[in-house]
Amino acid sequence: MAKATEASRVTRPGVRQRTMQPWKVVVTLIFLSLAILAVFYGIGGWYFSGEIYNGALQVNAPGDAPLDITFDRGEADVVVLRGDDDSANLVEDGHFGLAWESGTSLVGGIRSNATAGGISTVYRERIAGEEIPAPGSPVRLDPFIWPGDPLTALGIPFAEIEYPLEGGRAGAWYVEGSTSTWAIFVHGKGALRNEALRLLPLAVDRGHHAMVIDYRNDAGAPPDPAGIYQYGATEWQDVASAARYARSNGAQDLVMIGYSMGGANVVSFLFESPLSAQTAAVVLDSPVLNFGSTIDHAAAQTTLPLTSIAVPGSLTAVAKWIAGWRFGVDWTATDYVSRSRALDTPVLIIQGTGDDTVPIGPAEQFAANQPDLVTLIAPEDVGHVVAWNADRDAYESSIETFLDGLGL
Repeated sequence: MAKATEASRVTRPGVRQRTMQPWKVVVTLIFLSLAILAVFYGIGGWYFSGEIYNGALQVNAPGDAPLDITFDRGEADVVVLRGDDDSANLVEDGHFGLAWESGTSLVGGIRSNATAGGISTVYRERIAGEEIPAPGSPVRLDPFIWPGDPLTALGIPFAEIEYPLEGGRAGAWYVEGSTSTWAIFVHGKGALRNEALRLLPLAVDRGHHAMVIDYRNDAGAPPDPAGIYQYGATEWQDVASAARYARSNGAQDLVMIGYSMGGANVVSFLFESPLSAQTAAVVLDSPVLNFGSTIDHAAAQTTLPLTSIAVPGSLTAVAKWIAGWRFGVDWTATDYVSRSRALDTPVLIIQGTGDDTVPIGPAEQFAANQPDLVTLIAPEDVGHVVAWNADRDAYESSIETFLDGLGL
């Protein structure tokens, strides 16, 4: 029996035993790993480049935000609202417009709130004389406060005008002033002119002419040739067209006010247009000063599909590279922080530290690069373009002080 076992171990004549040498095993594993990584980054990069397009580049007609909050009830001095984590502005403190299917009104700051089972119940100040909807009505909180136009919202007379730009014309509200200074307001991505209504009275009270503009990709204005939002890389030309219109109608000094992507448009104008020499001051609210960083910030808050794993930065970098190739995004052209040392115009930036849409880091670096020209005010825990809502007096006072210091 022992002999039979021993014989069974003897290799038969003409048959070679095949064993893979260790270095070949290592090389095979390396190639397999590289193949898996190539598939992961290739497919993942393509997928997330599409998400960049859907979330940041695609041009959609502005529409009303969803009615994503439930109006629970009204009491003597508060209104009670309920919603979940996806309910926009529900737990953002400050004054907001309250809109429902058949009406609008105003509500004040948060008195108290509590969360249970993923649902937040928020008690907000009820403003005397303001209408409220029926209990159970779906509502939304509007950071821009007022719908409509300067006359219907604020009682400010205005004219509807058009100004020429490349490929056609765009509309604007014009409010006549008594000085030679014109304030030009530039709204953010997907927003409407009414974003400027919160600050418009300040310009009017100072005697400034005011021009609240539409620009490319807005309804009634020409589309961008690339068919996407470009975060100032092309939109600056429309800001320059508005500045030329103002200059041709008597403007001596220009004050530019830009919100979010509108801030990127204004800053790009400062670097690209000779008309920036006539720009005496710039006010930026939550500006996109580095589009790439804004995408990085959004990606860091996103998880891989069907998992709870955060999107790795390396995958975001690949997705951005693919987006540049697929959609023509110029990431370098929209990095205004890297160009900030060429700035020669006084700038006031107001951006809350709680901004989940646009990271505050680029604004901090922008200000650090030009401490004599750029002032950054960063209200604690305040979100995207709602610093006015959180504290109107402080917001407007900071702008008044800034303009007073420049003799405007």
